[in-house]
Amino acid sequence: MKQSLLILILTLATQTVVFAEAVSNKAYKKRIELLTYLRELEPIVKNFRGEDPEGNPSVLNAPEGKEGFRFKKYNEAKRIYQEGLQYYFEGNYVASYQRFLECQLGVEKMTEELSQLYVLRAEEMMKVAMERKNANNNLDKALLDISIEYGKGSYFRQDVMDQPREAPFSRRMYDPKEVHYVYNKYAIEKNMELGYRHLGLAKDARVTALKVEKNLEKHQKLQPSHRKYRIENYFGAINLARDSKANAINIFKLKYPYDNYYLNNSQAKSEPTRDDNGQVTDGQPVKVDGVTYDFSKNPYVRFDQRLQAMFDVRVPEEYRVDHADTKGRVYDIDSNNLVFLKYDQERKKELNVPNKPAPTTTGQTTAP
Repeated sequence: MKQSLLILILTLATQTVVFAEAVSNKAYKKRIELLTYLRELEPIVKNFRGEDPEGNPSVLNAPEGKEGFRFKKYNEAKRIYQEGLQYYFEGNYVASYQRFLECQLGVEKMTEELSQLYVLRAEEMMKVAMERKNANNNLDKALLDISIEYGKGSYFRQDVMDQPREAPFSRRMYDPKEVHYVYNKYAIEKNMELGYRHLGLAKDARVTALKVEKNLEKHQKLQPSHRKYRIENYFGAINLARDSKANAINIFKLKYPYDNYYLNNSQAKSEPTRDDNGQVTDGQPVKVDGVTYDFSKNPYVRFDQRLQAMFDVRVPEEYRVDHADTKGRVYDIDSNNLVFLKYDQERKKELNVPNKPAPTTTGQTTAP
């Protein structure tokens, strides 16, 4: 009997040794996992740096002690991760794994707060995109008005646009700038549908992450595997909120196709407008990130065949950083390179591009 019991104990002990994962392997896996997270967080925290210790919007390359609170947390997570790397390459895998777990905890807290920020901003952008951008413009329509006034069976379609006429003997009875609502109506409505669907999925992913701790038994504690699951759900919420933001941006683009007129004229002015009496109002100079110049000669306006976020004034100014973020771009870096021609000083002098204005509490050079 004693021999049988001893054999059973030895067998269980042997299985424990065989199936227990070496701490070196745990450290290796956590090292790769955290590097992926930090790389994904980099453009996020650079776009949404948060306020500095004095409560003012922070700049991208702020000196130590003046950086935004999110950027500060990100740098702290990188510092801890670097310490873990040093221990790892020394062969001190226990200390390395401990540092990696500390870094994982910091990443979890950052992604929890950032996922909430992204969900709130996506919801705000969708609401703004559905309403009118310019209350003084009669051709500016809310999304519901577009569905009512330009769908099949509407007055505009039946009695105005779809009526055949013989030009030039019969004049059109509508403003031609309204026609894009007819052609874009379905796409606008579809982007609203997808935007709110993505927003709902983002909220669900965040709730799933928050519930992990509540679903544990009383004697259980959060394990690294639990934190990994939460972080991945937070990143899922962030990316789904990005998709929702992209849908809101598409609505802006479809509703205001004429707002980028300033890119095609040397004076960088918005398009002239004509009232009901035929009186013409000249366009106003358009500022991009606080500067106005001849954007039509900027060699980077159509960089890589895609219009960069800072030039796309169809999107309201406060959401252009989100526009860049949906593409994984850092708004301020793109602004320095493409608007202020940071690395093309000769063209900058040729176009009389002024220096970048000082950061303000309402300008685009600040970040949420």
